[in-house]
Amino acid sequence: MSGSARVVFASTAAAFLSLVLASQVHAADPPPRSPELQELFRLADAAMKRADVAGAREYWARINHLEPTTAALCQLGQLDLRIGRWDAAANELSLCVEQMPAPKNDAERRFYEVRHADFAAARGHVGEIRVLPPPRSTRSLVDGKEVEATRSVYVLPGQHEITATGPQGEIARALVKVAAGDSLRVPLTFDARPAAAVAKAHAVPARISPKLRESSDGPKPWLVWTGASAAVMGLAVGVGFHVAADSADDESDSIKESALDGNIPRWDPVYGSLYEEAKSAHERANTLHAIGTAAVIAGAALGAATIVVVALPRRTEVELRARGSYAEVRLAW
Repeated sequence: MSGSARVVFASTAAAFLSLVLASQVHAADPPPRSPELQELFRLADAAMKRADVAGAREYWARINHLEPTTAALCQLGQLDLRIGRWDAAANELSLCVEQMPAPKNDAERRFYEVRHADFAAARGHVGEIRVLPPPRSTRSLVDGKEVEATRSVYVLPGQHEITATGPQGEIARALVKVAAGDSLRVPLTFDARPAAAVAKAHAVPARISPKLRESSDGPKPWLVWTGASAAVMGLAVGVGFHVAADSADDESDSIKESALDGNIPRWDPVYGSLYEEAKSAHERANTLHAIGTAAVIAGAALGAATIVVVALPRRTEVELRARGSYAEVRLAW
């Protein structure tokens, strides 16, 4: 091969090698982000610079919806943690730390450790539920929201409904109560009995009270006094619970007003603490109202029954029976 031919061959080989390397570099580059994503990243960064954590969280939620990535999920979990959305933060950060690759340098190791610490902080505010559905189940739900079977779900402290459904409409259900830091495994089973047998087993007994009176001498004095006393006590207890509920409502409103009047930003931990206190007081008020209403109804029913027993003629039989969703009263004299 002549000298000029060798030069041409070397130049051609170098040009070909350059084209190959350029194509490999471009193939490794990530695809360009859409204008919508670029704008969302800009808005999220601007929100963080002005300390608008809640606003930044909304932008990152949209980013994660359009382009789900581990980095977006980790950022979303960290922001939810800062605004006190403990259950959302724990669920997001659990996936974040699970999907993060092993760190390769000091910077990645610090980021890795920070996200694990964030997850531990969120975990201290929630309970963990792992649903163990029946073998034939098709869906698992926690509080009506579908979840991945056997995967841990993080929920706020309190009572939660766990449900599994089968291909033929079977339903397995359980109510569990969890506290912060709890970890529960909830096995569910479908009832193998026929539907009619299940309904019969869960039906309210037909006879819920004995005969209130069967006498030719009129009502017994002790029965009248007992009924009247129980009625008055039920009404008094009901009123007391309603008063306590009103006090809890006032407490919730006072906490909300102090947070608003103080102009506390939503990202401030003090705001999250006040929000939790107000929410707890409101829930307590709802519970007290429900108990008070039930007590008033029970007291009124006892009072009415006592009046009926006193007013009815002698040799009267009074019998109460439950019939599905209503009650049947039988009188005979």
